[in-house]
Amino acid sequence: MLTARGVRRASFVAAMALACASVPLHALADPRFEYEVERVRRSDLPHSWRPGCPVGPKRLRLLTVSHRGFDGEVKTGRLVVARNKAAPIVRVMRRLFRAGYPIKRMRPVDEYGGNDRRSMNANNTSGFNCRAATGSTSWSEHAYGRAIDLNPVQNPYVSPSGRVLPKRGRPFVDRSRDHPAMIHAGDRVVRAFARIGWSWGGSWSSTKDYQHFSQTGR
Repeated sequence: MLTARGVRRASFVAAMALACASVPLHALADPRFEYEVERVRRSDLPHSWRPGCPVGPKRLRLLTVSHRGFDGEVKTGRLVVARNKAAPIVRVMRRLFRAGYPIKRMRPVDEYGGNDRRSMNANNTSGFNCRAATGSTSWSEHAYGRAIDLNPVQNPYVSPSGRVLPKRGRPFVDRSRDHPAMIHAGDRVVRAFARIGWSWGGSWSSTKDYQHFSQTGR
């Protein structure tokens, strides 16, 4: 158990320590919020990484973080992100935890065979996946570990032609619906990501990717 002094120290050094090889489980500011950052090995990414991807496993980190479930209980999720994004994403997850924002599940996309559609259909929040952007042949920001898709069912991808992914998300194309996992312009989720310089796909002008946050805005 960390002492009060230890908690303060963990907060002070978190930004530097998170970028290191491995960080032990900590209570960060809120004793119920815990995180761990670990190295990623090739064997950890059997489906989501392959030779030729724009970043290698050494440039990725596995985050284990506390989050609220749809039942309001504290859960533990796992998310793979770029090594240099680990500390900022932990800060975002801490803010979402404190705000009570619910996340259905958070698992590496490898648990779904690296298949983005299976992950979305499971309403899974995910980060790294070496794949092309939806509707493109260019690398997705997920392939660099600098994008996160959050609660895809309540926050679907909607193309200009009306294509909805995942299909289970079609009822949530109506953004006037009331669900605590839905993301709206200027809300607590958008603000938490904006504080680390990430932008929201729900603000795009034609395609709407309500689940998507990225460093580059793509």
